[in-house]
Amino acid sequence: MRRSAIPFAALLFATLIFRLPPLLNAAGVGSDAAIVGLQARHMLRGELSPFLWGAGYQGSLEAALLAVAFAVAGASPLVLMLVPLCGHLLLTWFVFDVLRKKLPPASAALAALPVVLTPQAISGVALYAPRQWCITLVFAGLWLIDGASSAKRPWLRIMSGVTVAVLSLYLDLYALLFLPGLGLFTALCCLDPTAAGQRVVRTTAAATGAALGAFGVWLPRQLGSGSPTETALSVHNIARNFHLLWEQCLPWVLGYGVFIPGKNLYPDLWEPPAPVRWFQILGAVSLVVAIGLGALWLFWRKLEWPLRRLAPVAFVVSASSIGGFLFSGMPSNMWSARYLAPIVWTAPFALAPLAALLSTRRLALAVAPYLTVAALGGWLSYGLYVRGPLPVLDPRGVAADEQQVADFLRARGVHHAAAQYWLSYRLSFLYGEDPLVIPISPSDDRYPPYREQFDRARRVAYVFHPSEPRARIEEHEPWVRAQGWQVERAEVAGFSMLLVERPR
Repeated sequence: MRRSAIPFAALLFATLIFRLPPLLNAAGVGSDAAIVGLQARHMLRGELSPFLWGAGYQGSLEAALLAVAFAVAGASPLVLMLVPLCGHLLLTWFVFDVLRKKLPPASAALAALPVVLTPQAISGVALYAPRQWCITLVFAGLWLIDGASSAKRPWLRIMSGVTVAVLSLYLDLYALLFLPGLGLFTALCCLDPTAAGQRVVRTTAAATGAALGAFGVWLPRQLGSGSPTETALSVHNIARNFHLLWEQCLPWVLGYGVFIPGKNLYPDLWEPPAPVRWFQILGAVSLVVAIGLGALWLFWRKLEWPLRRLAPVAFVVSASSIGGFLFSGMPSNMWSARYLAPIVWTAPFALAPLAALLSTRRLALAVAPYLTVAALGGWLSYGLYVRGPLPVLDPRGVAADEQQVADFLRARGVHHAAAQYWLSYRLSFLYGEDPLVIPISPSDDRYPPYREQFDRARRVAYVFHPSEPRARIEEHEPWVRAQGWQVERAEVAGFSMLLVERPR
């Protein structure tokens, strides 16, 4: 364990350095994460719910963890970002610890690097609520199950691990993408050839764990207002999704296509020099080959069983992620690359057999192409938060302009406002709910009591910004004025506003 301390410390250090740009620009938080922070604030006031506001398929554990962090360190954007980051650091430990029990510490650290130097699809989860702790729970389950080989009560480790893994579905149905691979891993652990006499006991423990976990997922839905998300799969989605998969999402996840967010609604595809482009393809192909081999290592008897059973996890999870992507109705644009992120999260397990067969130096050479392109793509995907190799402060990332808007509205006696969804809850969180900003469209509401407060307010504002062209002042101003209200138009720090005085 002492020999593992330095390699793991290096992984933690690299994780933090690689995520420095968004950490410095924590106020750039989006509404999906901000709504979790808002719910955490309400939890501190005694307002509890088993599910996230407006997302009955996601449990409220992350909001509860944020509430504890807010109580200790204050409800700031940085704390909002650090809680999921802590979940990612814990996930990194689970990955490293599973590997270090089978490999030299330095090789284990190298194999674990895909969860450190990551594409945007993982960096976004690791820094912005509310999905990271669901993924962490998945890996906690795998870590528990893997430890059965050396445990005094292997059946207890297996039962606990399966329970935890299935419970991850309460936090987010996204965990479904991992469960086929985790199910195979559990079966292989139960059928361990070195413990033939325990197969019945282990299988019974796994089944018991699955039942306990399923009960833990079912119970909150009986106590709260949870509702399933749209999970229907259809062959009719394949043609549309294949184009999106091949042209945008898979390249972004594997590092051979990089989208750089800027001031436009959608990020721009980076056009690298030809040598860089070919190196990106080499890196992506090397990872794909490593994952593909994961289906074969299971049958190579020269490898020890703990390694042979680990590699197929990455192959099965990758297959289920791609299959789910193709059949699902959810993918819509390049940001849907998040549905393919499990490919990278489980990649360290695909590298484990190679790490056992190669020296540490040769392993470093083998993984260098992918790690280089993954780091390059992940860094460039920070967009305005980086300039070359250096992190920079962006006005949006420090919310300087947004603060001017808040000061202006408060000075005019406006404490309730409406904006496009991706601005609304972000501004509400940054402003400490004063002004309270809700989505313009009621269909985007995540917390109905906010709209009730807005509807009761006499003075309100409609806030617009060029970064969100889906709601433009030119489209809404005629409707607002047609209501017969007293309306004033204002421009502050690039934001356009309609200040409304409504009759009592």
